Amino acid sequence: MFEKIEEISLNTWPAEQSVLLDGWILRSASGYTKRSNSVNPLYGPEENAGSLEVQQKIRLAEQYYDQAELQTVFKITPYSRPAGLDHLLSELGYRKDSPSSVRMLELEQLPPVQSRHTLVIRERLEEAWVEAFSQQTGLSGAQRSTLCRMLGSSSLQHGYALLYKDGEPAACGLGVLQHGYIGLYDIVTAPAYRRQGLAEELILGLLQWGRAQGATASFLQVVLANAGASALYDKLGYKEIYQYWYRIRD
Repeated sequence: MFEKIEEISLNTWPAEQSVLLDGWILRSASGYTKRSNSVNPLYGPEENAGSLEVQQKIRLAEQYYDQAELQTVFKITPYSRPAGLDHLLSELGYRKDSPSSVRMLELEQLPPVQSRHTLVIRERLEEAWVEAFSQQTGLSGAQRSTLCRMLGSSSLQHGYALLYKDGEPAACGLGVLQHGYIGLYDIVTAPAYRRQGLAEELILGLLQWGRAQGATASFLQVVLANAGASALYDKLGYKEIYQYWYRIRD
């Protein structure tokens, strides 16, 4: 289950470049999001994490990100290869960042959507969605361009959701389908419309759309410090299946 979800999450939230390093996947996307600019040690030998070979792999990863003018970031899960890698990175001065929860929801018994507002889901990336997301998250021009390149190059099925209240885009989000799963990303509500149940309405609409496309389960990732989002996902019935965090070399 772990490897399956990690692989699907790598596919559904793409990078601009992926390089293999003896089972590790080095991803980069001009620095936009840690997900797309980090080492994913999913595979590889289960040798001692303190061995010279593993330390050499870390140095090679650092060289890759140095050349890309990016920080070296590792995404660590309880299943990272080799075991003990997290401890070694800590000893090497990598700080821990953004502990997060991976959660899963079966879509058999979704509650009905309470359609109080207008929800529009498009399967192609359109300027209206990009503009709303950029405004609601404060993306820079460079980040916006990177996001468009990343999402525009993917061949997977996407659902770009915009929820309108009184004619204004109040919330937006993204659902990406693969192998019977819909992964949710970038669920955000504009500051003026928060705490009105709009994110819940948008998510349920995206999940109903995903189920209509053949999805049987949904997964998402939420930063543990985001108590509001965690409470919403608890309410919707998402259950944690594992946690992950990042190790960052400053």
